[in-house]
Amino acid sequence: MNLKYKKIPSTIALIALLSSISVAQTSFPRFRHIDPATRLATDLPKTPIRLLADEDFAPYSFAGTDGLQKGVAIDLARAACQELQLTCEIVTRPFSELLSALARNEGDLIVTGVKLSEATIAKAEMTRPYYVSSARFAVKSGSQLKDTAIRTLAGRRIGYVKDTSHGAFVEKHYSRSDLAPFPNENAMLDALRTGSIDAAFGDTMHIAFWLKGEASQSCCAELGKPFVDRSTFSRGLVFLVSRERQGLRLAFDYALDRLEEDGETGKVFARYVPAPLW
Repeated sequence: MNLKYKKIPSTIALIALLSSISVAQTSFPRFRHIDPATRLATDLPKTPIRLLADEDFAPYSFAGTDGLQKGVAIDLARAACQELQLTCEIVTRPFSELLSALARNEGDLIVTGVKLSEATIAKAEMTRPYYVSSARFAVKSGSQLKDTAIRTLAGRRIGYVKDTSHGAFVEKHYSRSDLAPFPNENAMLDALRTGSIDAAFGDTMHIAFWLKGEASQSCCAELGKPFVDRSTFSRGLVFLVSRERQGLRLAFDYALDRLEEDGETGKVFARYVPAPLW
């Protein structure tokens, strides 16, 4: 199983895009109810916390043009450390070595790169999610389609990538539409740009980057709100700690809750994602 999320897009392209775009992530959702009675643990480590990160995984963690590590996961982890009044340092490793580095005690917390699976969960403990992925429709600018209701899209040509969780969702819920499977995301989005399909359905973040990037040629726009479906394409992005470090996990749970409550999570996403995700 491939445990790494798809890069969105290349690091060089991402940096160029972000240099010209600033978007507010309004109404960023809370992914877990915050218990006001929760209190910060008092027995946190005094030594620096080592944050394990993949250095080539934009927009979650990557080396900027100044050589410093940055990205959604990096900035959130640093903000969590500040919330907890902990000293933290970034330790970069290739994606394939993150879990083994955690097992060898070369770091205390994995902040980027790992997709959850039974094998992963057996080796590490996960924090609460800081983001849950979603999916959405995109259409040509000026499209007469006004919403994503099944009746609205009935008979319309909908593109999706075949043999994917997004495709399974479309096939289940939009069977009254003219379904058009594509071999990959690029082919699907190019078909939308050229008008070969009426709408495309895919990962919300992928679509956000495509809409604001050069490949779309400013052709298209989002349609309706994002979908969350935990049985298919929605998955949580989390930090991972070793199973023996329950106290550290609970501390980062506390910090991630507070960052979400204070609006910091939305601000971090706004630095690296060129369009609102919700």
